[in-house]
Amino acid sequence: MKQLWLLFTIFVASCVNTNRKEPFFQTETRESLAMPVLDLKKEYPKKTIALQDIADVEYITLETHDKGLVAGHYTTITDSFIITYNSSWDVVFFHRDGRFSHSFNRIGGSGEEYSPPIGLNLCVNPELREVYINDVKKYRIQVYSYDGKYKRTLRTKGGSFAYGALYPLDSNNLLLEDLDNVGNYNGKPTNPKPYYKISVTDGKMTRLPLTVENRIGNTFRLPPDKETGQGMCVGVNISPVAKINGELLITPFVSDTLYAYRDGHMVPIAKKQNWMKENGACWLVTLNGISDKYFLWWAIEKDLKKIGWYDRTYLQDRYTGACSQIKLVDGNITDNSMPGKYEPNANRYCPPDNCIMHYYSAYQLVELYKKGKLQGKLKEIASKLSEEDNPVIMLAKFK
Repeated sequence: MKQLWLLFTIFVASCVNTNRKEPFFQTETRESLAMPVLDLKKEYPKKTIALQDIADVEYITLETHDKGLVAGHYTTITDSFIITYNSSWDVVFFHRDGRFSHSFNRIGGSGEEYSPPIGLNLCVNPELREVYINDVKKYRIQVYSYDGKYKRTLRTKGGSFAYGALYPLDSNNLLLEDLDNVGNYNGKPTNPKPYYKISVTDGKMTRLPLTVENRIGNTFRLPPDKETGQGMCVGVNISPVAKINGELLITPFVSDTLYAYRDGHMVPIAKKQNWMKENGACWLVTLNGISDKYFLWWAIEKDLKKIGWYDRTYLQDRYTGACSQIKLVDGNITDNSMPGKYEPNANRYCPPDNCIMHYYSAYQLVELYKKGKLQGKLKEIASKLSEEDNPVIMLAKFK
């Protein structure tokens, strides 16, 4: 595998050079400086980068347990726990080293229970040791302790809104995104101010100061089949919202700007252009990682004439705006066409600061092991797995 030592050297140097200028968007003269721009129409240099060259990679084997069978859903990693859910809508806790800790399930119709599904409607607050589940069907957020004890209910606004994704905002608030009628599929207008701050103590809701007109979603809707008359709807796990290194970032799909929410204000920190294609298709773009020197962008082509994911990952210098189209791979998987390809996931997971993570299913690892496609620690782990075991988490912390 090609080792990009030059990129690695630049990456490390950016972390130790104390004489360099601060990033443009942290200076008082930000308005006079050009923000870095991701141009979706431009052909950037292409590079393959092994995660081991730029990050410390850790593998966490999740213990297989009858009450803790999981499949790589929304996950938060704290200092003490790995928290996710399973197909039975149990909230599942593993210790930080992967040992099963406990789970709870409060599905039901009472005032202290929640309705399935969970999906992206779950997040946690490590400081308060609380779990928040957005009970969309009843316009409320149910709050539980880590051991599943009901604590309180936060009421959300009902009416025509169908509140969707829930994100941690800070120690005292959550972010709630209104996903009702996104894409205008029902002939109704979408909410132009879709982001709300909601207090974790009393449920007070406040609109964030961001207006997004003519919003589009992450769903591919294909026309009905001529013979059966049945259409197809395919959704992809990309969202305009990401929580990275403790900061909430929003880049609306129909906007040219990436914003950071800071002290009650939406602060522009980067731009994207040519996200709308000439044929009417578009690129859905989000930010999936930040280091001291780089932005890590992810883009999916939303084109109704194509089926599948046409995605790109970009690495952009926060100071100069220089950009490369990259492929991040796990150096312990020798076949880059296999699932070693990094799947950007700041929309799906909440890893620790300066980290990215990826789930490897036990089935995938066993197959790769049998084909001789693994090496190092990952090979050792796979040699002890069965196809029915829980997945393995790859956690990469940037150097």
